Amino acid sequence: MAGTPSSVDRPELPAEAYRDMTRILRIGLVTSLVILLGGVVAYLVLNPSVGFAEMIASNPILSYLGLTPLAHGLATGEVQAYLTFGVLVLVVTPIARVATGVYFFARNREREMALVATTVMVLLLVGILLVGPLLR
Repeated sequence: MAGTPSSVDRPELPAEAYRDMTRILRIGLVTSLVILLGGVVAYLVLNPSVGFAEMIASNPILSYLGLTPLAHGLATGEVQAYLTFGVLVLVVTPIARVATGVYFFARNREREMALVATTVMVLLLVGILLVGPLLR
């Protein structure tokens, strides 16, 4: 059809872009899973009398949501700090993936896609950094 852009008109993202974005998702997911599973097992071993419902109701990670308490908790080996860290790794993973997309789209001079990816990243950050604390 005349006037419609074809896939030949658009440059393809390099294979390294797809490989890197996939790698970020896999590494982030596996890392957070290992940290969270280790944290849950350690928490249950150290608190055998606490039931699952009681653990969820008490929200053991709430006191580690700031950078200073989290760093102190990780340094002193507090299980709840490791649970918080695992959740943070899980949350940061898609942001890192979107940031990689922004980089590759900008490098490939695909302005529209770079703008879309940047908008998605800004919305993720606004949700996490601004809206999230308001809901706490």
